[in-house]
Amino acid sequence: MSLEIPDSREDCRIDREHEREQLKHLKDHVGDEIRKAKDREYREKEEATRPLKAHIGEVEKADRRQEDMTDAALKETANTILREE
Repeated sequence: MSLEIPDSREDCRIDREHEREQLKHLKDHVGDEIRKAKDREYREKEEATRPLKAHIGEVEKADRRQEDMTDAALKETANTILREE
């Protein structure tokens, strides 16, 4: 009676392949966690700066409105002067 001896090289190859797959899975998982953390950090930063960006936008809009009013007044003055000539 003899026992069948498994092909140890094939077993080793399968074990190495399994270990590589586990390592790849672990790397993928770590990469996913890093991406989630970076995304969370980006969202928190954007949320924190939103009020400041809104204020800057309002100031810029007010500046443009003031420039438009000044331009309109200058244009009206120029038209008045040209009509009187």
